[in-house]
Amino acid sequence: MKGINIRLSTTLAGAALLSLSSSAFAVCDGCVVGAVKEAEITLQTAIASLGSSLTTLLNEIDTDIASIGSKMSDSVVQAANTQREMSLEVQRQQEMDQVARETELPLDPCATSSSNYAVQAVSGAASVSSSLRPGGAHVSYPPLDKALNSPAPSVEASRRASASIHSDNYCTPLELQLGYAGCKASQMPDGDADVDSVFIGAGMPGKGVDLTFTQQQQDAARAYARMSIDPSPPESINKAEAATETGKLYVAMQKAYQANMSSAIKPINDLIASRRPFDGSSQLVQDLKQSDAAAQYFNATASSVAKTTGKMSFAELEDFEAGRRWRNPYWQIEFGAIADPTKLMRELLFTTAFLADQTHEHVELQRKANVLLGQLLANNERGADRTAIETQLQRVRATNAR
Repeated sequence: MKGINIRLSTTLAGAALLSLSSSAFAVCDGCVVGAVKEAEITLQTAIASLGSSLTTLLNEIDTDIASIGSKMSDSVVQAANTQREMSLEVQRQQEMDQVARETELPLDPCATSSSNYAVQAVSGAASVSSSLRPGGAHVSYPPLDKALNSPAPSVEASRRASASIHSDNYCTPLELQLGYAGCKASQMPDGDADVDSVFIGAGMPGKGVDLTFTQQQQDAARAYARMSIDPSPPESINKAEAATETGKLYVAMQKAYQANMSSAIKPINDLIASRRPFDGSSQLVQDLKQSDAAAQYFNATASSVAKTTGKMSFAELEDFEAGRRWRNPYWQIEFGAIADPTKLMRELLFTTAFLADQTHEHVELQRKANVLLGQLLANNERGADRTAIETQLQRVRATNAR
């Protein structure tokens, strides 16, 4: 643009000089006419070039304006799309929250957080039950531990051990009143002779149900199992006696007897094992307390061991799961306030909870029946085979194998 202006100025100046000197050089009119035409052509060319430059500049300005407008339009559209997506997301979240509020059930730690705990409880109880066989798990009271895990002494020695264990730990008020020798006051009277020792835990008459046993209650339960199933097992013979032919026959008869006794005592051992705290139960108790209704039911029904140590047994976990709905008024209140108010569904859930509780009760009754059947089997075995075993023992002794 600047070059065009310079050329235009030069041309105009030349034309002016030519016009001023036309009178002086009239003789050269043809030259003047040629110069003027040349200046005219140059001027027209400059004007055309200027117009073309202006047109190009205006086109560029129009293009820039159109581009800016397009970008602004795209930004507006993008902002509108973003706003619409955000609005849709907010609406979806609100709908999800509304559905959750209308259909949410009370926190169910046992069903959600504790599936692994149930597995640990079942496997742990089975392992403990297996360890209760002779020579396995020990108890805290040495004479009882010896009676459970040492070779069987003579019948008379077994009976003396039973009497000593009872007088040291499980004397009753009546026995104290009668002045039995060696009797000591006990907080678990008849702990070795009362079936409550395996069902609700040994203790004073009128005590509540404990489904998680203390160590002392576990010892009492094992003492009861020993007394009720096989208080005086066949005497163990020594190495020399077992090497004789009569000794070998005695061992064979003894093992046949033990096979039936192990079947008889198995239900009681399972019951005792299910009352022992299992690994991982402390975390389960913490999870249960996340729900107000479950926490209140735990505080109202949990055993003293569960409350003081924060641990519970498999039996208590089963009972808690069965009863925390149907037997728990706090759950009913919480459920009625939070869950979907559809009456049919609510009644269905209540009925299902009740049936679960009833099923659990039937399972408990079956366990008790198994214990009784085991004791009947043991009693029958003692009457059927012990006479033959004792006769064989006398034959062993008659060989003077000692």
